[in-house]
Amino acid sequence: MCVPFYRVAEDVALSIKTGKTMSLNNPVNKNRLKEMYDNLRCDWPKIKNNLKSNQKHPDSVKQLIQTKFREAKTEMRNRKILVDKVFESNGNSYGATPQKVDQYRQLTIQNLQLTLYNQKQDAGPQREENPQDMMAYLGSECYWLGCLMALNSPPLQPDWENHPPSMDKWDFFPQRITAASEN
Repeated sequence: MCVPFYRVAEDVALSIKTGKTMSLNNPVNKNRLKEMYDNLRCDWPKIKNNLKSNQKHPDSVKQLIQTKFREAKTEMRNRKILVDKVFESNGNSYGATPQKVDQYRQLTIQNLQLTLYNQKQDAGPQREENPQDMMAYLGSECYWLGCLMALNSPPLQPDWENHPPSMDKWDFFPQRITAASEN
């Protein structure tokens, strides 16, 4: 596992200190999303070697990665808008308080996130060695993880803006993820 224990321990200690509880059993909580992203970054050298050895151009791979994260963010934003519309039209008609309506809306989004997570987990590992399949695998992983990150509250994304230029033209994945804007 690539995620150091102390990073998770710091977040748990902070949640205890502030009184904001966090579920360690939730497979898509913020810490798990960071861990999944770090795992993708840890797998990157193997994926990169496959793509390099099969003459994939780094610019097309970088574009694929960023496009899939961006598409995921857009698609999940659209789904959240649909959920918001449902709760706006039905929320107060049954006498629910605005606080309850917001809780139900957030639970619906969390359930969508869990559904996406479990669909992939139920399908099992899908890594391929063929370069075309590897590109599809990479795109699929980035899109799936991008969806999960976009449904987090607050949404998360790789920190593309603060990713320093590297001598390695294959260095695409930022080390950090940050809170994403809702737009």
